[in-house]
Amino acid sequence: MENKIVIFSFTNIAKQIAKTLKMKNYHIIIIEEDEELAQNAKKSGYEVIQISLMNDDNIKSLHLDDSLIKGFFCLNNNKNTNLFVTLSVRHLYPKLKIISVSFASEDNKTISLAGADKIINPYEIGALRIFRLLHKPFILDVLDNILFSESNIEVSEITIKKNSLLDGVYLKDIQLIEKYNLILLGLQDKELSEKFIFYSSGINHKIDADDTLVVLGYSHDLKSFKLLLNNNHKQ
Repeated sequence: MENKIVIFSFTNIAKQIAKTLKMKNYHIIIIEEDEELAQNAKKSGYEVIQISLMNDDNIKSLHLDDSLIKGFFCLNNNKNTNLFVTLSVRHLYPKLKIISVSFASEDNKTISLAGADKIINPYEIGALRIFRLLHKPFILDVLDNILFSESNIEVSEITIKKNSLLDGVYLKDIQLIEKYNLILLGLQDKELSEKFIFYSSGINHKIDADDTLVVLGYSHDLKSFKLLLNNNHKQ
């Protein structure tokens, strides 16, 4: 069965995100109260649930604790609605990954406090994209082809489990990565900070349980690598 992504509001930014995630084989569920927007989402081929999320009972009816749901995107154009829904969903589903939109940098902190794990600010992203296009056009082109095309090359986050084959191993000693034709971009150790540690920085970090590796490779190689880590543990 396909992994699912739930998107609240079929706004312009939602259309782009839904299109990209659909190409990456996610099953998209659009939550939209407006009749016209709901019909547009259906015509685009998405599963649509036409309800308001301004009360808890409707949110509960979505069963967002389904293990196949990998994320909830809160993308309404009204910042107060966006804030309210983010807060309500976080209250009902403490472990759900919530990504919320913000159209002003001064609102980022408020939405984060409401419970969003990640914040999308289209204006900040657009400014950064323009900068990279001017200064590093080749790198931007490569990233676009990986992230936004139908290529079977993916960037994947892999959280290390306790007693996994990589638990306690140093970055420089990982031979499995090359064996599976993958490229290690870096990792995040939340015990130290939220900062991403790039592999190219030369830091020989010791990998522990709950560290997250970010790996680049072909879809089938990533799948095989994940199966190996999930099915094999240190004795």
